[in-house]
Amino acid sequence: MNTAGVRGYAIELRTRIVALVEGGASPDEAARHFSVHVSTVKRYLARHRAGTLQVVARPTGRHRTVTADHEVQLLAQLETHHDATLQEHADMLEASTGVRVSYKTVDRVFQRHHITHKKNAGRQRTQ
Repeated sequence: MNTAGVRGYAIELRTRIVALVEGGASPDEAARHFSVHVSTVKRYLARHRAGTLQVVARPTGRHRTVTADHEVQLLAQLETHHDATLQEHADMLEASTGVRVSYKTVDRVFQRHHITHKKNAGRQRTQ
């Protein structure tokens, strides 16, 4: 089972599981009651005793190269240079902000904003 980036159960559920066991229920009963694995209940109890039940692991993965400000810049470029290619938009972004990105990154930004302009053979935007 691939669990990369999984953050686990909500903190509210974790505290309810611990409270049930501390209230007299066994870990097996708590696991059945909340539909979680017994090892999860035992792990939450151990973390509660250590004082780290509330700590949730930081998310994994890469940070985005293109920030929200860069996206605004790309969208503004699109308004003024609507017939430019993706590579030309990437080059303009690098010239204005110093951030070097590939044309594919520019494409993903436009896809996030539901922008898909098809160009005909003359490189003009089709209507």
